[in-house]
Amino acid sequence: MSNDKRNNNESAYDELMGSYFGAPLGSSSSNNETKSFKLDIKDLDNEFNNADAKTDSSSSGARVYRKASNEPKAKPVRLYKAVKQKSEPDVRNTDDSGISLMPAFENDQRYTPADGDTRVVPRVSNSKSDDGKAQPKKRTRKTVKIFGKTIGRKPAVPTEAQMPKKSGKTASGAIISRVNNSKPQTDLSTFLKKSGRTLATVLICVLAAVLISSYAISCANDVLAVKRDDETVVTVNVPADTDTAHAIKLLKKNKLIKHKYFCMIFAKMMNYRDDNYLTGIYYLKSSMGLENMLSTFKRPTITGEVVQLTFPEGFNIDQIAEKLEKYEVCTAESFLTTVRDVDFSSEYSFIAQEQNKDKRYHVLEGYLYPDTYEFYIGENPSSVIRKLLDNFKSKWTEEYQAKANQLGMSIDDVITLASIIEKEAYGDEQMPLVSSVLHNRLKQKGLYPTLQCNATKDYVDNFVAKKVSDSVSLNSFNQNYNTYKCEGLPIGAICNPGDAAINAALNPADTNYVYFSHDKNKKIYLASTDAERIANDFERNKADQAAGNNN
Repeated sequence: MSNDKRNNNESAYDELMGSYFGAPLGSSSSNNETKSFKLDIKDLDNEFNNADAKTDSSSSGARVYRKASNEPKAKPVRLYKAVKQKSEPDVRNTDDSGISLMPAFENDQRYTPADGDTRVVPRVSNSKSDDGKAQPKKRTRKTVKIFGKTIGRKPAVPTEAQMPKKSGKTASGAIISRVNNSKPQTDLSTFLKKSGRTLATVLICVLAAVLISSYAISCANDVLAVKRDDETVVTVNVPADTDTAHAIKLLKKNKLIKHKYFCMIFAKMMNYRDDNYLTGIYYLKSSMGLENMLSTFKRPTITGEVVQLTFPEGFNIDQIAEKLEKYEVCTAESFLTTVRDVDFSSEYSFIAQEQNKDKRYHVLEGYLYPDTYEFYIGENPSSVIRKLLDNFKSKWTEEYQAKANQLGMSIDDVITLASIIEKEAYGDEQMPLVSSVLHNRLKQKGLYPTLQCNATKDYVDNFVAKKVSDSVSLNSFNQNYNTYKCEGLPIGAICNPGDAAINAALNPADTNYVYFSHDKNKKIYLASTDAERIANDFERNKADQAAGNNN
């Protein structure tokens, strides 16, 4: 049996050599001759490269290779045979459904070297590779509990608690030892990567919605004052030529509203007019709302209760303020503040023509026409002042203006002169006489540089001095109003004259008098010279003594 196998191998060898080199030399020779030419197939390449190999050639051109005597023996081939696992049987079978079942074993050693093989089968190490280099360790992540759920990397080897045991056999006899029924755990980083953008988008949307809603509510409160109960009174001075945009800026400046541009857009949508805002000082509250505050700038305060007041001729502004407060029309302080801070020049040309406004005690003094008026309780001071100024405007006729032009006097000169006449004369009959004395002295400034009227001195002492505590300012007012110190007319009126005094200032009596005086009985004494004045003084003192004795 072994001989046949050997013969077959030799035949196969001959055929292989023939395919490479053709028919061997002396093919009909015996097998002993050809055996010397046998080479191991494994060392065929070494034969071609061996320098000691000998080559024979024949006439047929065939080359015969002879094995060198010093050629090393061929290395034995080690074969591996498959062996069965001793620890666990091979259970790779198919069940009734035809599915191949192959359990996984951690240390599979079913293939071992054949007997006599001294080589060591290399095994994969968990820490080093075949070339001795250390392999990177597997990274593990700690599990994190979020809302009671564990998120993290699944352990490489499940624990017993994570692998509930189930035992059973299939129809083919395959054994299923463990089944992992635990739900896969999500890695926190993977979860955040997948849902990070979505969460960010949701958070941005929520934040934007909160901001927009807060802004919308705040804007609505500016207009409607729904959630504003602040009762703090804020003073707002509305100048001339104010439009809606400027009025809203004033409200923002005084912190009565928060969103200026939104209020401007709202007013534009509501078609608010820009040409009917009234100059003045207004007292507002943030709880009024935008519409109510803008409406207040356009109309006087209206209440159900009305009071009728009469201001007599010769009342000055301080006296008017006291009477308004007494009858609860407005406070004296708010009235005087409006007189001092509000510029009515744009509405009334006679106010615009005044000179040296900054040196006057009250700019409007002389123009709050004395008369009987009806006011609302709690009326705005600006509205009160407008009523008085409007009345003066109606009383200053074209005839008055023509007469003033004829005399070479401005409206302010006429009113200032009329205010002195109002305070110096007793009754309408004396007014033209007093006016003639003052006109005559004004015409002869070289001889009579000062008017020397007691009423101007009393105005400073009895009214200005009570309100002005600064000595410098008080001295300035005294120099500008006291006609014993200032030349010509004072800087402004000392009271608010009536129609009779204004008419007398424009139409003085035709006399040469340059002096006048009164006794206690209000009798007037007139003189054209110093001698006459001295005689009048004697008579006046005599009358005063008689009046004193009678009292």
